[in-house]
Amino acid sequence: MPSGFDSPPAPLLFCEIMEKIYSKFGNIKDLKEIISGLTNFTGIIRIDNAFLYYINSKLISSKLDGKEKDLEEIFQIIPDTFLIEIYEGSEEEVKYALRNFKPEESIVEISKLSLVFGDNVILNSYNDIYKFLTSGCNKVTFIPKRFKDEKAVVIYKNSKEIFAIYFGKKTLFGKKAISKLKTTFAVSEIIAKIEILSNKDLNILKNKYPEGFIFGGESFTDIIKKIMSSKEPIILKNASLVDALSYGTSLIKIEGSKEGYIISKNGKPIYAFLENYNGERSYRLIKSMCMVEDVKFYIYKLSKEEYDLFKGFKENKVPIQ
Repeated sequence: MPSGFDSPPAPLLFCEIMEKIYSKFGNIKDLKEIISGLTNFTGIIRIDNAFLYYINSKLISSKLDGKEKDLEEIFQIIPDTFLIEIYEGSEEEVKYALRNFKPEESIVEISKLSLVFGDNVILNSYNDIYKFLTSGCNKVTFIPKRFKDEKAVVIYKNSKEIFAIYFGKKTLFGKKAISKLKTTFAVSEIIAKIEILSNKDLNILKNKYPEGFIFGGESFTDIIKKIMSSKEPIILKNASLVDALSYGTSLIKIEGSKEGYIISKNGKPIYAFLENYNGERSYRLIKSMCMVEDVKFYIYKLSKEEYDLFKGFKENKVPIQ
């Protein structure tokens, strides 16, 4: 080539410029539902070895193994279950991809988004929900398409999980509900419905399902540190556990050969914490320690709001004495 002339740029393939917005295994019914929900869609849908080309939601071409095929004919040939991949682009990109079709070229994923259908969102992963949350309180209902009888409700305050409940074969609360929801994403497509939640509705949920509150995801250690650093304790020496429990709604720190904690109300232990034991076992060990050792009690009076912070620790609840 004569000097002074630049070489012509290599043509861009659609795989390098289009944006992947969806990737999930499904069937023909799933595909039809997805297509019906795409508004003014311009891009390419890949199913197994077939490519469907759309401009403004109108199918302009459909290819199978590099050859033009009718869509219904493609549906008869492809497997019962297949990978559905959706790539969004401009009209020019779709036409360019059609002209330069190379079935052997793999499609490079640039980024993955979620599809929005009215008030509902189809999510690819749990973390995708954070793209759609607003400030304040959001209530999100997650519905797995594969498990119609199951659902999860998660409340976010300023994009932070504060409540979760999963309704399935077993009803799960708090962090366990979040964990179950995350594992469900691995086996099912999930639709999320997002709503703004008022303080009134939040309080209704709080009263109905107190076990569901995560309280900002704080650990027990975080909560007691916060409480103990904010107030002076009443200190009891040469006293019994019964004496310590008589101070009303309180956080009681028991200092002996081990360090235990009791949340008390109306003279009774409600929650007990000792190492990694559950509530009943923790309380029995604390009670034994108080009987055989010279322990010291630190008593921190609790407000209703502070007491409610412990409701998320269901495993540490002490059975009614």
